[in-house]
Amino acid sequence: MSSFFEKIFKKLKSIKHIEIIVAVLFGIILLTLYLTTINNGNAYNESSGTGYAFEVESRLSNVLSQIDGAGNVEVMVMLEEGSELNSEVVPKVNSVIVVAGGAKDYKVKLEILKACEALLNLPTTNIEVLVGK
Repeated sequence: MSSFFEKIFKKLKSIKHIEIIVAVLFGIILLTLYLTTINNGNAYNESSGTGYAFEVESRLSNVLSQIDGAGNVEVMVMLEEGSELNSEVVPKVNSVIVVAGGAKDYKVKLEILKACEALLNLPTTNIEVLVGK
């Protein structure tokens, strides 16, 4: 077995500029590990969390647009920091902004506010309903 490693070692020694090749391979491995660590560290914030936030925004927009007089509805949610989607803990919505064309009507605005409060279990101080175009 040791002769096998000796043969491999001799062949590697005979390659010109092996140090450069090894250094480049080592650099590629380190760069890959670094980029993987960055992506895993931000996996919640950039992919999973954003995906969850997008799903909540989409579903909430669909529901709110069904309110009579709401018109075109756009929703943006902010997730609570420190929540992790990967450990089966659903991120908590911290605040929401709703832009609705029909929000100029106080009754519609109140219904949108009440719907967000009920669906997201948020206090009204964390919900902002604005008039859209």
